[in-house]
Amino acid sequence: MHRHCIRTQRRGFAIGAVLAATAFVAAAARAEDAVVVNITGPLRGVLGQKVAYDVELINNAGRNLEKLHIVDYFDEGFHHIASKSPIEFQQTIDLPAGTKKWVKLEFELDGVGRQCHRVEILDASRAFMGGATECCKVEAPAQQPAAPAPTTPPVLVPPLPAVTAPAPTTLPVLVPPLPAVTAPASTVVAPPAAAQPRLELDGPTALAGTPGKYKATIRNLGTAATAPGSLRISWQDGLVPQEASQGFSLVGSSVAWELPAIPPGGTAERDVVLKGETPATVYSDAPPLTARINAELTLGAAIAAADQRAVAVSSTTPRPRPRSFVDAGIRLSLADLDDPVRVGDTTTLVCTLVNTGAAPSGPLDVFIDLPRGARPVGNYRARFENGRALFDPLDVPPGGQKVVEIQYQVGEPGRYTSGAGVASSTFTGSLDRTCDTEFLPR
Repeated sequence: MHRHCIRTQRRGFAIGAVLAATAFVAAAARAEDAVVVNITGPLRGVLGQKVAYDVELINNAGRNLEKLHIVDYFDEGFHHIASKSPIEFQQTIDLPAGTKKWVKLEFELDGVGRQCHRVEILDASRAFMGGATECCKVEAPAQQPAAPAPTTPPVLVPPLPAVTAPAPTTLPVLVPPLPAVTAPASTVVAPPAAAQPRLELDGPTALAGTPGKYKATIRNLGTAATAPGSLRISWQDGLVPQEASQGFSLVGSSVAWELPAIPPGGTAERDVVLKGETPATVYSDAPPLTARINAELTLGAAIAAADQRAVAVSSTTPRPRPRSFVDAGIRLSLADLDDPVRVGDTTTLVCTLVNTGAAPSGPLDVFIDLPRGARPVGNYRARFENGRALFDPLDVPPGGQKVVEIQYQVGEPGRYTSGAGVASSTFTGSLDRTCDTEFLPR
């Protein structure tokens, strides 16, 4: 209906008066169109200027619209690169219910005065679905002031030969419709209330003689109360419990408490005091032992939260000052059972270790050195290295003794000297004894 307001080559009559008279009617009619068309672009322009118009197409029908045609009618003062008025998009568009699309139209202003163009939407049967008109007041470029007359005679320059430029060949450029944008309906769903327990285990990271308190704190960060449950704190070897919060039960190397429900934002705390304990053979100069403390929160049949802390346990027992064999009460003796002995006969060396002290001797390495030229006789629980018999380590209890012996022969008469000794990393110094045996000719 509004297309009669457009000056085109197909309809070459004025539109100004008709547009002014029907502006209100057109606005009301557009609101009832199946497709609402909104055109945005410049209202003023200069001759020769390029202008662009954004066309918004809104589905106002409440149903899906398919295969819609876009047709644009424009006055002679608008020049489109594709063709003269009217132009029609080669591709149809679909507008699902509740959606919108945008297209763009570009013109060059080549006529002064009020220039208008109109966009109409037609369905597959070419029935009118909606439209809108937009106008632009085109003015001529501002005139430059005339230059003053020269005071000197003008210099005439012969004209250059005329050059005729070939007419440009232009191809239609149509802007395809933009894809439909559907704004999804947003639904806000409040999350269900739920408990969110968090467990933290705090306490010292090192223990050396002094007990330390380890506290488990349970915080409910959720929006619902927790279910009743239990808390368990366990520890590894090297830690000994001293005391704990009321209501605990001690099972092996762990304590446990029954816990009531914790409301949202509420807390519950339980603690246990542990003392470090190292073996008697570990001294204060030894590296600390590592023990772990674990805390577990159980709600229902599952562990809901857990935390862990590593503790370095050091000994406070100073390493004892090294002692000599004499200070420890260790005595060594070496004797032969036969003296003198005929060459070719056998004699027995007896080495005796006696502990007169109040503590076990610990491992003692005992050896017997045979005389040069001697040959051991028999089988022994010892290994021989260059005439030295090395026995397995001996540990002599307080007030006790240990004996090792060996038999040997020589081939020449003479006086032979045997030796015995004991060594240990526990004691300082050495403990040695010798024994002389006379071998007579046969």
